[in-house]
Amino acid sequence: MREHIFLPKPLFPRHVCYPDFIGGYSEYPEHTVKREYRTTENNLDRCYNLHIVLDGKGYLLTEGKRYELTKGQGFLYGPGMRQRYHSDTYEPWNIRWIHFFGDRLEELLDGKGLDEPWLFALSNLPPIEALIDKLLTIGRTYRIEDEHRIASMLYELLTRLQTTSDRLNVPVNQAADKIRAVANYVRAHSGQQFSIEQAAALAGYSTHYFSRKFGQTFGKSFPDFLLESRLIHAKRLLASTQLSVKQIALETGFSQASYFSSCFRRLEGMTPIQFRSIHKLGDH
Repeated sequence: MREHIFLPKPLFPRHVCYPDFIGGYSEYPEHTVKREYRTTENNLDRCYNLHIVLDGKGYLLTEGKRYELTKGQGFLYGPGMRQRYHSDTYEPWNIRWIHFFGDRLEELLDGKGLDEPWLFALSNLPPIEALIDKLLTIGRTYRIEDEHRIASMLYELLTRLQTTSDRLNVPVNQAADKIRAVANYVRAHSGQQFSIEQAAALAGYSTHYFSRKFGQTFGKSFPDFLLESRLIHAKRLLASTQLSVKQIALETGFSQASYFSSCFRRLEGMTPIQFRSIHKLGDH
């Protein structure tokens, strides 16, 4: 078996998930994939790539490690990731794949596949296999009226996948490293106008995923972190310069001195002038 089914673009633009390309291989030991970062092959710069092994075995390579995948196991790559996997020569895998996209998939999938491939083992393969078979059947004779049915079937497959699977590879938490790098950049440039959308774009994540991961990493929201960074900068200027409160407010990213003073009093328990009088230049 070697089957490739490309589906037309859906008429409704905001499906939670929708397949772009589905198919499968069996008895094909030559199946080998090597894709680089930001690959545009088969629209994988914007699509997730899900593979599930129904029989036989194959291998996935990532971060210098080689994982063997057998019946009931599979993997998920996020958009644009480097991809390395191949069938076993002597026991070629019987495999099915779905390339899919959608609205807020990072939230639905809880960030799986974004920083590294998600490898999993299913505790109950038959319902997943049945859904894939249905998707392939519909895809072979696709009609416009099938759009909502195929979207709902993929949604069921993805939610079942997450509730009936165990992770095979230990995450290296690259998301936290990226978010710390962005936090350091924001801290160093806190005087600039920064939105959470801009910060998320620097990390390469959606706003929702970035916001959640930022809170998990630092124990505070991005707006609170940005405000804290600006006030740290402001305290340094209050203690070491003769700039006016208005000048310091503008220098540290506040549009109005009154708002700056309000935030300062709320978080520091005193006004900027009171802080300056305690820490004025030369007192230490």
